[in-house]
Amino acid sequence: MSYVVLARKYRPQTFSELTGQEHVSRTLQNAIDTGRVAHAFLFTGARGVGKTSSARILAKALNCEQGLTTEPCNACPICKEITDGTSTDVFEIDGASNTGVDDVRDLRDNIKYLPSHSRYKIFIIDEVHMLSTSAFNALLKTLEEPPAHVKFIFATTEPHKVPVTILSRCQRFDFKRILLPKLIERLRFIAGEEGISISDAALAMIARKGDGSMRDSLSVFDQVLAFCGNSVSDEDVATMIGAVDRRLLAEISAAVFAGDTQGVLAGVKRVDGVGYNMRQFCQELIDHFRNLLVIRSVKSPEEILDLAEAELEELRRQAGGFSAQEIQRRLTLLLKAETEMAYATFPRLILEIALLKAATLVPVIPIQELLEKIKGLETGAVHTPALPWDAGRPAAPAATAAAAPAHRPAPPRDEPAPQPAGAAQQPP
Repeated sequence: MSYVVLARKYRPQTFSELTGQEHVSRTLQNAIDTGRVAHAFLFTGARGVGKTSSARILAKALNCEQGLTTEPCNACPICKEITDGTSTDVFEIDGASNTGVDDVRDLRDNIKYLPSHSRYKIFIIDEVHMLSTSAFNALLKTLEEPPAHVKFIFATTEPHKVPVTILSRCQRFDFKRILLPKLIERLRFIAGEEGISISDAALAMIARKGDGSMRDSLSVFDQVLAFCGNSVSDEDVATMIGAVDRRLLAEISAAVFAGDTQGVLAGVKRVDGVGYNMRQFCQELIDHFRNLLVIRSVKSPEEILDLAEAELEELRRQAGGFSAQEIQRRLTLLLKAETEMAYATFPRLILEIALLKAATLVPVIPIQELLEKIKGLETGAVHTPALPWDAGRPAAPAATAAAAPAHRPAPPRDEPAPQPAGAAQQPP
């Protein structure tokens, strides 16, 4: 029997299995419960987040032999046919391959006939934005007033390319990128089902590589298993997917904040020795400093950062003792370096210069503190701490408590009044 990749083997078959799209699942289930199912839906979002899977689940929920249900049974013949893609009443059409007006006319001719053994005829058109303008125009009237036995489900990654006249006739559902903790949770479940020994750190690397896409994450997981077998180590995952070791990022950032230029250059040498692309490493370092900045700037970083709890705790430990301003100044240097590295002949040199600058930045004195120091100089009473560049200088001699008294003229002495000429001198 041929191997079935994990993305197909563990494809969601019910709304409860749909990961990270609770807002979509809840809305569709409530619509089924209340009998308010629209005739046309538009599912939009990035690749691999569950658009086509949701369309299939909705088709099964509407056509299940148990009746309209919020969770299809996946056991009746109709559910099995839809799962296998062999149903004669549920049509999956690739919009990229059927772009012409003739294809839409064939679809309109098919719509006239009642479903063979299901409740509804359902047309799932993937990448609907690829249809031509004439094809969209041919679809307009049918989409506005379809027969009662027909439902349309459109899926696209580029909704801005779909004409407004089509958008206005559909209920739109925006699928979100799947958050990292949810990806890790799903990967952990699949690893348990497959009997794979793997750490949470390795799962986090795989999920991060998937970039919010469940399908991409499972494809990477498949590739890792082909490389490592049933026992997966963190080092093997990092080697396989080319991920930057988080410990190396932490070591270099610690050296930068400590002003350890030797450690900074040694870290860059290790990066070069491992074989990482210098610009890619700089991007990873930028992301690391951005995470540190968020940690120091907000009260609830877990609401901002798409990271596992263990990684958040490690970032809190690394960011301790550093102000947001210190982190921001160094982040600005790295952003400038990353731009320069795009066209550089010596990207390693640019990264080294940027990190050396970041490690030797002179601390910035807050404006309020400088104003207080100036005010103190004007009043003659300075109580603010010394400036950083004054460190190491000998202190000025203290002023004497009392200044030397100023020279004053001697008081006049009492002298006898001048005698008139010829006056006899009195004997003593």
